Amino acid sequence: MEKGSSNHEILEQLKKYLPKGCIQEGEPIPVNGKGCWYRDADGREYLDFTSGVFTNSFGHGCEAVNRAAYGQACRLANIHGRHSEAELLFYQRLFPYLPSEDYKAIPYNDGGYTIDRGLTDIINFYDRKRIGIGAFRNGFHGKTQAAKLLINETKEAALYHNFQLEFPNCYRCPYGREKGLCDMECIAEACRILEEKEAGAVIFEPVQGAGIVIPPYEYWRLLQEFCRRRKILMFADEILTGGGRVGCYLASSYFGIEPDMIALTKGLANGKPLSVLLERTFITCNSYAVRPLERASTFAAHPEALAAAAELLRLLETERVLENVRRCGEILGDGLLAIKERFCSIGEVRFLGLMAAVEFVTDREKKIPYTEMGKRVFQKCRDNGLEVIPNGNILRLAPPLIIGAEDLRTGLELLEKSIAQVQELLCGLD
Repeated sequence: MEKGSSNHEILEQLKKYLPKGCIQEGEPIPVNGKGCWYRDADGREYLDFTSGVFTNSFGHGCEAVNRAAYGQACRLANIHGRHSEAELLFYQRLFPYLPSEDYKAIPYNDGGYTIDRGLTDIINFYDRKRIGIGAFRNGFHGKTQAAKLLINETKEAALYHNFQLEFPNCYRCPYGREKGLCDMECIAEACRILEEKEAGAVIFEPVQGAGIVIPPYEYWRLLQEFCRRRKILMFADEILTGGGRVGCYLASSYFGIEPDMIALTKGLANGKPLSVLLERTFITCNSYAVRPLERASTFAAHPEALAAAAELLRLLETERVLENVRRCGEILGDGLLAIKERFCSIGEVRFLGLMAAVEFVTDREKKIPYTEMGKRVFQKCRDNGLEVIPNGNILRLAPPLIIGAEDLRTGLELLEKSIAQVQELLCGLD
C-alpha cells in the first residue's frame, strides 16, 4: 500500500487478507497522533476519548516513554525466559503503589492470559480440587475459554465450578431496590451465595468495565471482610481500572481493599504489550504454582515494554498525573451531569476519575435501554471528530490521564453537540 492512501483504499486492500466481519465499513485508519489527538489516513483529526481503548494512558506519541522503549531495544530486545534490569526497575517503581508489600509479581504480555494464569493458580492453591469460583454477571475477563466460562454458568469447566453473582448496580438494581433505601441487600445476597456454593475464590472488576458501573463505596470492603472470615480468595481484575484511571493507581486502593490477587495490563506501558499478575505471598508459596516452566511465556517480561512501563511510572510521579486525573475527573463529571440535564434520553451518567459512561433510555422512569440512540450518537461523535467507546445503549469515555481542561471541555462540547444532532434527527423520524 502506497504512502498517502485513504481510509477507504486501506480498508479495501485489507479485505483481501482478513476474514469477513473483521472490518467495519467507514472506520478511520489512525496514522499518527500526539497527546489526546490522532489523525487518520484521510487527514481528519480526532479527539481520542478512548485512550486507545484504555491502553494509551499518557496519550499518543509520548516521547519520554518511547525513548525509554527505544533505548532498551537498542541495547537488548528480548531473550525468552530471562530477567532484565528493566524488569527490576519496573517493580521498584510499581510496588510502592500496591495496597501492601505482601505481593509477588508474575509478568506476562496479555490481559486474558494473565486472568487465565490467575485461575490456574487458584486451582493449584486448592491442590487441584474442584472448587467454586464466583464471578459477577455482565463482567468481562478476557476471551480465553477459561475466562468466558467464568461469566457463563455451565458444566463445561472441568477444574472448577463457576457460578454467578449480581453486580451492585444502583441504577439497575437486580433486587428492585432504590439507592440509599436498600440496606445493601446486594452484599448480603452475594455473601449468602458464596457461602452456599462453598466458594474458594471470587473474581471481580472493582468498576465493571462494560458499562462503567460503579458500586457503592463500601461494597468491596464489606465483601472483603466476609471473604477473609471464610478464607475465600479475592481476585481483582484491574485491567481497565489499574494504572491511575480512577485517580488512585489501583481502584482497589480507592475502595480501601487489599485483594489476594490483582491483574494489570492496559494502563501499564502506554500501548506496549505488558501485563502483570500480582499475588499475595501465601499463594505463591504453593510449590506447584512456582515451577519455572509453569511461569514461562514467550514474550513475558519483554524488556522494551518493561522499560516503557518503568518510565511511565516515573512520569506518573514527576508530572503529578494522579492529581490531574482527580482534577479533570471533576470537570468531566460536572460536564456530564450538565449534559444529562439537557437531554431526557440520558437515563444516567456515571464517572470515577477519568472513566465515565452515558446511558441512553427511551424513558427515564422505566429505564428502557435506547440502543438506537447509543449507536447513532457514537457514529455522530466520530463524524464530529470525537472518539468514544460504544456498548449498545451506553457510551464509555476514557480520555488520556494527561488530558488538560481545554481538551476535556472540547470533548464535552462535541459530545453534547452529537447528542443534540441525533435527538433532533430521531424526533424528526417519529
